[in-house]
Amino acid sequence: MSSLSWEYNQLTLVNLEDKPAAFFKALIRASSTAIVITDALQGDNPIAWVNPAFEALSGYALAEVIGRNCRFLQNGDAGQPELAGLREAVAAGRSHTCTLRNYRKDGDLFWSRMHVFPLKNDQRRIVNFAAFLEDVSGAVRAQAQVTSARERLTTVLESISDGFFSLDREWRFTYINRKGADWLRRPAGELLGKVIWDAFPQAVGGPFYETYRCAFDSQDYASCESYYEPLGVWLEARAYPSSEGLAVFFADISERKKAEARLVHMATHDSMTGLHNRFSCLRALDECLAMDSMVGVLFIDLDHFKEVNDAHGHRAGDVALREIGRRLATFGNGETTVSRISGDEFVIVQANASAEKAKALAASVLQRMAEPIAVDELKVTVGASIGIALGKAREHTADELLNNADAAMYAAKDNGRHTFSVFSPQSAQMIKERLKLRQEVFSALERRQFVLFYQPQISAANGAVVGAEALLRWDHPRLGVIAPGAFLSMLEDSPAITAVGAWVCEEACRQAREWELLGYRLQMAVNVSARQLADENLPPLLKSLAARYGLDTGCIKLEVTESMLTQDIGKAAAVLRSLQAEGFRIALDDFGTGYSNLSYLRQFPITAIKIDRSFVQEIEEDRRCLDIVNGVIAFAKSLKLSVICEGIETEAQACAIRSTECDVLQGYLIGKPMPASEFQALLLAQSATPQQAAPGCGQPDAENG
Repeated sequence: MSSLSWEYNQLTLVNLEDKPAAFFKALIRASSTAIVITDALQGDNPIAWVNPAFEALSGYALAEVIGRNCRFLQNGDAGQPELAGLREAVAAGRSHTCTLRNYRKDGDLFWSRMHVFPLKNDQRRIVNFAAFLEDVSGAVRAQAQVTSARERLTTVLESISDGFFSLDREWRFTYINRKGADWLRRPAGELLGKVIWDAFPQAVGGPFYETYRCAFDSQDYASCESYYEPLGVWLEARAYPSSEGLAVFFADISERKKAEARLVHMATHDSMTGLHNRFSCLRALDECLAMDSMVGVLFIDLDHFKEVNDAHGHRAGDVALREIGRRLATFGNGETTVSRISGDEFVIVQANASAEKAKALAASVLQRMAEPIAVDELKVTVGASIGIALGKAREHTADELLNNADAAMYAAKDNGRHTFSVFSPQSAQMIKERLKLRQEVFSALERRQFVLFYQPQISAANGAVVGAEALLRWDHPRLGVIAPGAFLSMLEDSPAITAVGAWVCEEACRQAREWELLGYRLQMAVNVSARQLADENLPPLLKSLAARYGLDTGCIKLEVTESMLTQDIGKAAAVLRSLQAEGFRIALDDFGTGYSNLSYLRQFPITAIKIDRSFVQEIEEDRRCLDIVNGVIAFAKSLKLSVICEGIETEAQACAIRSTECDVLQGYLIGKPMPASEFQALLLAQSATPQQAAPGCGQPDAENG
C-alpha cells in the first residue's frame, strides 16, 4: 500500500508540473493568504502583482500598488529592526521570514508575518520575489501582553508579600518565589521539577489538593481557605489554570480570621459579660431541639438589680453584671449554653436534660449567685429567680420553652425570690397575665396612655443642650410608667406599631416646636421601627408634620439600627433616600455592635453614627476602647458624618470622649430620660444665649461636623 501511495504522489507531482500557467494563477488568486510578487529585474524591486487576499488585507487595489516598492506598507515607520534583515535577505537573494508593522490604506496598523523567497528562471537568475503575508496582529498583541505580564511578574513575584508558585501540567514545580519557599520551608532549588504531591504527600486529599484539582479539571479559577498546620497559620490559596499548568498565590489571612472571629463573637456574644447573646441562645436552643432529646431551659432574672444601679450607680451595676457573667460562665460546657438575653435576664440551655438535672443546675446557680460581689470597697449581693421549662421538639418550639421558663421565673419571684420554679399550669397563669398586658397595650394609644420622655444630648464643644432623643413610655393605670422593653416587642409584631410610630413622630415634632418658640432650637431624635422603615408613607408623614409645626426638616433626626436595615434593604434604602431628599437627618444607632457592615454607610444616606454605649463604658478599664472610638470617629469624619457617643455615665468617660472629635454626648451623666416638663426645666436652667440656644439644627458642632 505504501509503495503505491509513493508512486501515486510522484505521478501527481509530474502532472502538476505539466499544468499550464493559468492553473497556477488560479490557485494564487484563490489563496486566502495574501501574496505579493515583485519584479527583481527592475530598480527598487517594484510590485508586479498582488492577489485578491492582499487587496482584502491591505485595503489597496492591484492598480494602486503596481510599480511601488513594498515599503509603502510601513507608512514611514522605517525604524523597525526587522527591516534591516529583510533588506539584507533581498539583496543576497535568499529567503527570509520576519514580522513587521504594516499599515492599511485607511491608516490602521496591522502586524504581518511575511515569508519572502526568490523566484528564478531557467538560467537560475532571480527574476521575481514572492512574499506570503499573514495577519498576526492578534497574536502579536497577545504576545506583547504576555511578555509585558511576564516582565511585571518577574519583578513583582519576588517582592510581593504573598507566597507564589507555578506548576506544569504534570504537577511539577516550575517556579516558586522566596516568600513561598520560606513559608513551605523548602529551598526553591529542592522543589523545582518535583511533583507537588511527592514533595508534600500530607496535602493529598486536603482542601488545597481539592482546590488545585478543581482548577485543573474545570480550567477555571478556584480558591480555598484552610489552616496550614506546618506553618501554624491560616492561608488563602488562589489557583489560576493556564495552558502551561497552574499558578498559585498564597496569602496569610491569620489576622483576618482573628478579626472575623472577633466579629462573630461580637455578633453572638454579649459585650458586657462575654456570654452568648439572645441570638446565640435561640440558635443553641434550636440545635438542641433538633436532636429530639429532652431540653431544659433555665430563665434567670436578677432580684432587685435595679437597686444596685440606684444605690451605687450604673458603673457598680456593670461591675456586678460582669461578675455575674463570669460566675454563670463556669456552668457552660458541651451540653450547656449560658446567655445574657437582656439587661438583667440570663438563660441557660441544657441539652439531654431531665427535671433532676435542671433542678440541680438551678440550685448550683443560686448558690453561686448568693456570694457577695465586690464593687470598689463595697460588697453587694444580687439574688436570682429562676424558671425551669423542659420539653422536646415534637412538644414545644423554642419560643414556647422560653415563654414557659419565663412564666416559671415569675412564679419563683412570687414564691419569695432567690429560688427556682418548674413550669406548671400555675406558671401558665402568669403567661395569661402577660397576654392581658399585651391586649391592653393595643388600646393604650386610644386611651392616651403613651407619653414621651426626652433624654438630653449636649454639644461636646460647649456643653449646651443641642438635642433630645424622644423615648416612648407607657403610663399604665395600674403598673405606673413602663419602659418600652416590656411592651414594644408586642407592638412591633402587629400593625399597631404604625399608628404608635406616627403618634411618636407627631408628639416629638409638637414638643420640638414648643421648645423652639421658647428660644431653644433643638434637634429631635426619633427612633424608627422596622415596620416604619419599610413604609413608603413615612416620608410624606414626616414632611407634613414638619410643615404643620413649622419645623426645619434638618431639626428632625431619625435613628435606625443595622438589624432594621437588613430586614428589607431595598425598601429601607428607598425610604431613607426619600427622607434625605426632604432634608431629614439619618443616624445609624448602636454603631460598633453586631457586624457593623460598613457597606451600609455607602448604601444608605446616613448622616450620623451613634457609637454604642458598650465602647464608652469600657473606656476607663480598657484603653483600646478609646482607640476604637477614636478610629470610628476619624472614619466617620472622613465620610463627613457627625458622631454621637451614648452611654456616658461617669466624668472620666465624659472627659475621655471630649478628648476626641465627637460632636454630641448622651448618657445618664448628662441626664436620664425625663418627662417634657423636666426637660424644659433643664433648658431654662441653662443660659439662653444664641450660641447655646440654637446649635442643635444646622450648626457645625451638631450635625454637619
